[in-house]
Amino acid sequence: MMQKRLLLYFFLLTGVLSEQSVLAQDIYDFRHSKAYARYLLQSQQFDLAAEEYERLIFLRPDNDTLRADLLKSYRKGSTPARGLEQWAKWQLQARPKTPILYTEYSKLLLRGGYPKMARDLVADSTVFAPPFARRTVLYANMLGQEWKAANRQLSAIPAEDKLPRKAEIERLIKRGERMKMKKPWVATALSIPVPGLGKVYSGEWKDGIISLLFVGVNTWQAVRRFDREGLDTFWGWIHGGFALGFYSGNIYGAHKAARRQNQKKINRLQNDTEALIFPVLD
Repeated sequence: MMQKRLLLYFFLLTGVLSEQSVLAQDIYDFRHSKAYARYLLQSQQFDLAAEEYERLIFLRPDNDTLRADLLKSYRKGSTPARGLEQWAKWQLQARPKTPILYTEYSKLLLRGGYPKMARDLVADSTVFAPPFARRTVLYANMLGQEWKAANRQLSAIPAEDKLPRKAEIERLIKRGERMKMKKPWVATALSIPVPGLGKVYSGEWKDGIISLLFVGVNTWQAVRRFDREGLDTFWGWIHGGFALGFYSGNIYGAHKAARRQNQKKINRLQNDTEALIFPVLD
């Protein structure tokens, strides 16, 4: 009797363990792993989603939907360079690329800082839907700060395309077209007759005033010393050297100030453009 009970307990225990083993395997099968990867992507856990999609693609290397989602994980996780590296590896393979994969690749190019490549891709290929191609060209022109081309492209997009955030895009394009750049040669020329004037023109008026005062004070001190003590005065030459050195540096500094201010304007506009376009790529 005791032996029968022990055998019964043994079989029950074996069954429970087997069932748990099966359940554990089911949790990590392809279907569950795919659902988990999708959950990670939708919950913005992009690094973890990329790891999960990499594992899924190892199991199903011909699944372009998985590969597109992997590129999306890289793009939305601010690691577009990894996505572009992955695409380059796939190019070495003989597998065909479907529109869904090319669509995500074009978005990755925009996000990764290659707007011209994205524009050329949609222009030279027939796999993209016309509305998507038109939007991609528009976004590429804006990210490349080609504002006249962006305005022409915006005008060419029909109303039925339903362009996201169209009013904001229109304002940003107008802002880009109106942006005035400082001319470095003008800043340089202004600094020759009046030290500091080129920096004032460039928008760095505080530095301009300091330059004017420093050159002016040292020039005055040099003239005063030479007038009192003659050309052999040590301090006259010291003040004169300071004045000449700072005057020369001021001319070069005015040129740099104009370029620096231009770059700041470009960077601000670029940041605003990315903040507008990147969220609407999906």
